[in-house]
Formats: sequence, structure tokens, C-alpha cells
Amino acid sequence: MPPLKISKCMSDVAQARIDNLFLTKLPSETSHNTQHTCRSYVSKVLNNLNELRRHNRFCDVEIIAEDKIFQAHRAVLAASSPYFQAMFTGGLCEKDQQSVELHGITSYVFEILLNFIYSGEVNITQNNVQELMVAADMVGLSEIVLGCTEFLIKELHPLNAIGIYRFADDHNWTELKTAAVQYIENNFPKVCKEDEVYDLHKDTIIKFLSSENLKIDSEFQVFQAALRWINHDILGRRQYVFDILKNVRLPLLPLGLLERAITQCNDSSLRVALKSIHADLLNRKGCLVPLNVTPRKCAKKDIYVIGGSKRELHSVWDRGLEMNYVSVEKFNTFSREWHKVPDMTVNRLVPGVASLNGHIYVVGGEEGSSILSSCERFEPQSNQWTQVASMVVSRCEFGLCALDGYLYAMGGWVDTDISGSIERYDPKIDEWRLVGSLPEPRFSMGLVSYEGLIYMVGGCSLNQRNLQDLMSYNPFSGEWKKLPSMSVARFQMGVAVLDDYLYVVGGTNRQQVLNSVERYSFKTNKWSMVPPMSVERSGPAVAAMDGLLYVIGGAQTHATPFYRAQCTISSVECFDPITNSWAECPPLSETRAEAGAVVI
Repeated sequence: MPPLKISKCMSDVAQARIDNLFLTKLPSETSHNTQHTCRSYVSKVLNNLNELRRHNRFCDVEIIAEDKIFQAHRAVLAASSPYFQAMFTGGLCEKDQQSVELHGITSYVFEILLNFIYSGEVNITQNNVQELMVAADMVGLSEIVLGCTEFLIKELHPLNAIGIYRFADDHNWTELKTAAVQYIENNFPKVCKEDEVYDLHKDTIIKFLSSENLKIDSEFQVFQAALRWINHDILGRRQYVFDILKNVRLPLLPLGLLERAITQCNDSSLRVALKSIHADLLNRKGCLVPLNVTPRKCAKKDIYVIGGSKRELHSVWDRGLEMNYVSVEKFNTFSREWHKVPDMTVNRLVPGVASLNGHIYVVGGEEGSSILSSCERFEPQSNQWTQVASMVVSRCEFGLCALDGYLYAMGGWVDTDISGSIERYDPKIDEWRLVGSLPEPRFSMGLVSYEGLIYMVGGCSLNQRNLQDLMSYNPFSGEWKKLPSMSVARFQMGVAVLDDYLYVVGGTNRQQVLNSVERYSFKTNKWSMVPPMSVERSGPAVAAMDGLLYVIGGAQTHATPFYRAQCTISSVECFDPITNSWAECPPLSETRAEAGAVVI
């Protein structure tokens, strides 16, 4: 910028002032405006006002807190606090008083408030934060309330989380209350071991016990917390035992743990109540506690990968190892580690896998040249497999899902034919029963449940190798409804429900293994494409949890000069709908395809 030039006419400025006239203007090309801000000015004014207050200069009001008198300026107090503004500008009697007495605020705390008003600075400590926050809220100093909120959020600990929650709830401080609730839910097992939990009101303990967001290792931790709360005041609280325990997902507990609690119970009335609940669970009546429960949304969950096959190509001349799996692996999404789980009793290729009431059911499949009807159940808490009733029809490559307390098995290969039947398993009576049929026989399709309906997508039929249709089934009415079709026909794909979408992942289309992914919106009844996976996968295991879609293993086509073969892979990737992107995850310990996946 060129230097500012002084006009010749500027020499006549003195005369212009006399005549109250401006004789000339600077040329437009050299004139400019500057907005100057002095950041230290506000601080300087505050410091000067504070000095005036400290030396009792221009002070026009006395504030009396307890037995101490504080000199101040009405204008400064009114400009800083809505409380004092209303006092000095409204129709209150204090408007014209020289001395104003405050009630409910100690002199110690008011001195801190007054210093903040004149300086903008406050020292928050463990000793003063509660009293300071209440007083600041009373006089409308939201800046101090915010500072105290941030201080207390940083101080949250299992020892004080309940106390901070109650403190925030009593004064309706939403931000602090929300943070305290989140901390309690994230650290529920630790928080419930502290004495503060015993002081919670019945409705408040129920609120926490019923929360979907409790981060727990097992539902037994919630059960323990409920019993501790009841036992703390057994005479006054045993009347609430059913109100409290119906919020604990008791069907997820091994009955042995409930039996142990009954044995250890010292109160006869509570023992009778627990025995009644035990009998209710044992007889599967569901009169006292809900039976059809699922693990909490934020509970510690694992992805179990069950059954399947292994086919590896070692060289052009050696197709390597081919085997079916009896083994089970689980992926801990918190530690991001794979662990072995006790083996199934039977090798199963393309079995049906589903979770129901906290248990894993593995149904049917293929062992060698035999198609299976047998079914076994895994209890994660006892880490044991048990045999349950077999299906009416032997099936492999069929659809299996859980809905409203039942398992539904549909279609699949039956000996040398394709099945069109539907059967339902009732865990209360341990029985499978034929309940309906498909519009046409089908196998290798995807099957999921959502809000009372079962959805079937893709697969193969007698007349068409690659299907792309989507249909819904109402188990109550037996009605099938045709919905919009996928963009790509496929079979041997993986399916899962995540955030009101049905995801269809990979699979095979006319001998081509796919890496494409598409999803169907249950809300809008429309399909949309999702970014493709990093690799093609046929027969992957797919599971959704914690807002992510996990795709595990599968098979890829490997071509040699002499033949084409599908070889299993161990890679795992997950899709984040928020970022619309895929990320790698730790791989399986061994390659695997045509397995089932379930979240517990």
C-alpha cells in the first residue's frame, strides 16, 4: 500500500475548525477505513472498576451476605447478573435501598462471585464447587455454572458419579446430568459397587436398570446391582422386588446363578420372591419377568463365527486342505481380538445360525454327504453346548432367523431336492413344527427379521439360478408380500440388519464372486448401493453391532491354467454408515467361508 499523502489543503484545517467546515477530502484512491479492536481494553476497564470497588470509590450499594458487607456499583452488578438487574431496575423494594441483604449465599461464596463479576476469573475447587455452582445459578452467572459443570464432569468417578447425578438432577442442570448418566452407564459395574447407589430412589434405580446403554460384561452384573439395592433396606424395599427385577433381563442368566442367589438370600420374603421368579423362568411362563429379551444395546458383545468350510490352494498341482469346521471363533469388538470357543458337537457346513434369548442356536447344515436336522445351543455364560430338538426336515443352505421368541427355518436343500417349507422352533417346549410354505422352493437366500416381519432376499430356485427379489413374510397371517428387488441378483451372500436397513453383502452372480453391497431401507421401501468391499466374497459371515457392519471371511475365485477354484479367505472388514467407508479388522485365525455369524 502506498504511504498516506497529506493534502495541501490540510494546512487550512485550523481555519476549517473555526468555520466548522471541512475544506477538502483525501483522494479516494488513498483513503481507507480500519476497524481497530484493543483486546486488552475490556480487561483494563474491569481492572479499573475493581480498583474503584476495592477503594470504595463511586460505590452506590452495599451487599450484605451473612455478617459481611461488600461495596459495589449497581451498574456493574446489573450488567453482569440478571438477578441484580431485576433487583435494581424492576419494581422491587431493593431498587432504591442503599444496603441489600442476600439470603441463601454465604459471604465466602459471594466474595468469589463478586470477584468474578469484576475480573472474569474464578478459582473452582473440590471444596467450593457445589456451593459455588448453586449460588452462581441463583444470581444468573451462567459462565460460572458452565465452569463448574466442566469441572465436575472431569471429576466424575465411580465413587461420586451417583452423587453428581443427583446434584445435577435436583437443580435441573441438563448438561451435567447427561454427562453423569453417560458415565454411570459406561461404568455401571464399578459404580454399583459404591455406597452411593443405595441412596437412589426406586424410580431412579429402575431407570438405570432398564437402560439399553449399560456397558456390562454380563446381565448378572445388573442382577447383582438390583439385589444389593434391595438388600440395603430389605424391610422397606422387598415390596418392590418384582418392580425392580422385571428390568433385569433374567432369561440371559444361567439358572444356576439365580439358584445360588436364592441359597445365599437371608430374607425369607425375598427368598420366596426369587423362587417364584426361578419357577417362572424354569416353566417358561413369563408371568413375572419378560422372557423374550435380547442383550442390551451397549452390553459387552462378541461376534461368534460358527461352522463353515476351509478350502486352500497350495499350488497349481495341490489344491491343499479341504475341511468342514466344528470350531467356533468369537471376536471381541472392545479388545478387537479373536478367541477360540468350545467346539460344536458336529461339523456343519452352511448351517443356520441365530441368537434367541441370549443363546446361540446352530441348526442343520451339511456334514460330509449328509444333510442334518439336528440342533444345538450354546450358552455363552456357561461356555457350554447342549443338544435341543431336531428340525422336522433336514436342511442345509437355508434361512434361519429369530422373531418374537421363536426360530424360523425356511427353504434350503433337502436331500436331492429344494425345500419350500417353513418350520418354527418354540424354546419353551423345545419343539419344531411346520407352519407354512414359501411362494416357491428356494435355497442359499438371505433371511432376517425386522419389526414383526421376516424378510427373504435373493438365492436360487428350481427355475432360476440367481434371484434378486425381496419378499416379506407375516408369521401371524402367513401372508407373503413382494417388495422392490435388488439391483444385482445374487446367492451365497451375507445379510444383516443395521439401523433400519437390510444390508446384502457380496455373494455370487453367474459364477462371478461379488464385492458389491446394497441395502434396503425398511422406512422408505427403496434400495441403494453402498461402497464396495475391498475384496470379493462368496459365503461371508455378516453381523451388525455398535453401529458397524462386520463382514468376515468368505471365498474368492482363484484361476489356474487348468481349473478354477474357490478358495477361502480370513480377512475381515467393517462398514461405517456414518463415514460411508470400509475399514480393515483383525483377520480370523484360519480361512473360513459358508459360516454363520451371530452377536451376543
